Amino acid sequence: MAIRNVTQRTALAAAYASAAPFGALFTADPGTANSATGEVSGGSPAYARKNLGWTAASGGSTTGGATFDVPSGVTVTFAAVAASGTAGTADIRDSGAVPSQQFSSQGQYVISTSYAQS
Repeated sequence: MAIRNVTQRTALAAAYASAAPFGALFTADPGTANSATGEVSGGSPAYARKNLGWTAASGGSTTGGATFDVPSGVTVTFAAVAASGTAGTADIRDSGAVPSQQFSSQGQYVISTSYAQS
């Protein structure tokens, strides 16, 4: 059943953003087990989780995004939202496939993400 009340949808979207303020990149599907296996690491500047800067929830949705430093030799295939800014911490809250990008040299990967409560 979809939630009909927009105030409730907006509250749930705000809760999602609050529970998962950080973004993370992965070389493989992190799955649904709250695992950080396959999270990108290394590089100069070094890879780090980034604050997604979620917008204020409105109309049952919120958006965020970040730019990540990615080391040479890495292929990014998944992104996730996490509770902690510490890379490698098993606190992944949600994830999904992203356009695959192989880095033959140090580079950057930009993600834009959204959450919409129906």
